[in-house]
This record gives sequence, C-alpha cells and structure tokens, in this order.
Amino acid sequence: MATATQTKEKTGSWSSIFRNEQISQTQSALFVKKLLAVSISNVAYLRAIFPEHAFGDSCLEDLNLKLLVDNSSCPGACKVIQWVKGCFDALDKKYLRMLIIGIYVDPEDPDTVIESYTFKFSYADDVGIDIYRNDQKISGAHTIAETKKATIRLLRTIVVLTQTLKSLPDDVMMSMKLLYFDDVTPPDYEPPGFKAADTDTFIFEEEPMNIKVGDVSTPFHSVKMRIKTDRKQFETREVE
Repeated sequence: MATATQTKEKTGSWSSIFRNEQISQTQSALFVKKLLAVSISNVAYLRAIFPEHAFGDSCLEDLNLKLLVDNSSCPGACKVIQWVKGCFDALDKKYLRMLIIGIYVDPEDPDTVIESYTFKFSYADDVGIDIYRNDQKISGAHTIAETKKATIRLLRTIVVLTQTLKSLPDDVMMSMKLLYFDDVTPPDYEPPGFKAADTDTFIFEEEPMNIKVGDVSTPFHSVKMRIKTDRKQFETREVE
C-alpha cells in the first residue's frame, strides 16, 4: 500500500523582504520602514485603492503580498510612496508617534472617513531592551523569532481582515496624517511631502468599530497597528 504525505512549502524566504537580524538600531529602523511599506501597500491593494498595475508581487513564506511600485502610470500610488518615504525622516529622528491613513469619499471633506488604519510607534533607548534576573542578563526582550512570528501574524491578519470587509466605493481617496512626540519634535517640523493640518484626527459619521491587527517589536522599536471602520462595512451572512 502506498501513502502520500504533504509538506508545507515555503515559497518566499523572510530575508527576501526583511533582514534576518535587527541587532542594531539602524537595522531595526530599516525593518520598521519595510514593515510599514509592506503593510500600507497591502492595505491599498486589498481595499482596491489603486489598479492592479500599481503593484508588484512579493511573497513571505506562504503569504502572497503586494508592494506599491513607483511607476508614473499611477500618480496616486506614486504619491503614497512619497508619503511613506517622507514619514521615514520622522521615524529616523524618533519624532513619529502615530501614522493614520484615512479612506474617504467626499473630496470636499477629507477628514470624514469610512475607514482608518493607524500605526503607533515607540522607541527604546540606544542600547535596546534586555531582560535581567538576579542581576544576570537572560536575553533580549524581543528575539528575532518573536519579531518574525509577530510580523507574519500582522500581515496575515491584514489579508484576512480586509477580505472580510465589504468592498469600498469605486471613487474612494486616501489621506495620511502624522502625529509626533511633542516633547522632542520641533514645533515647525514637517517631513518631506507633508504640511501642517488643521486637525490631527479623522471623523466617522457613526461610531466606528476598533480592531486590533497586531503588535511587532524589536529591541529598539515597537509598532502597533489598528483599524477603525464603520460597523456597516462588515458583511452580514445568514447561517444556513
């Protein structure tokens, strides 16, 4: 009698997108930038903000991902890429406290949104975070394996969750707001591509649903992602 076994094939390695280690603050910052770019790209793709040709294919183990392509054939996507690159300046300076993406339908009222995607950032000191017991160092607070697991979980949650939501209207637009740590950020600071806003929040017409997407940490950085969406955005299905 013959038997067949199936093994899980990993089609895209971790190092194809992210570095294998975040052993320095510089490497950790690069990891966070890539995580942010990948997350925003996949939100834009899965919510159909831009056409198919604005994205390139990527893969992280068994997870198929999309990345925005800096191509003049889609000016809107190029603008978002410029925004993301601009916020990297605030991230490097440790000014950036929160990045919020708003999805809106009325060009005359970009602060009233139907969905928002929030990334919250925190920073450790220059030597990172270590765990001690009885004055003996046990390990870093966040191992590479833990960071990798949390990253894949966050990206997978983005994919699964956005597929649960109803499709957005065809003419939606995207806006991005950056909030800073006021105690360290110069009052007149604005990164490339951004200008001072009248308000630092987005408004929902109805009380939104708050959804935790995931938390990812390295020894030097922590990123938390959350979604707010109108409750009516969720598909309602009758149980058969």
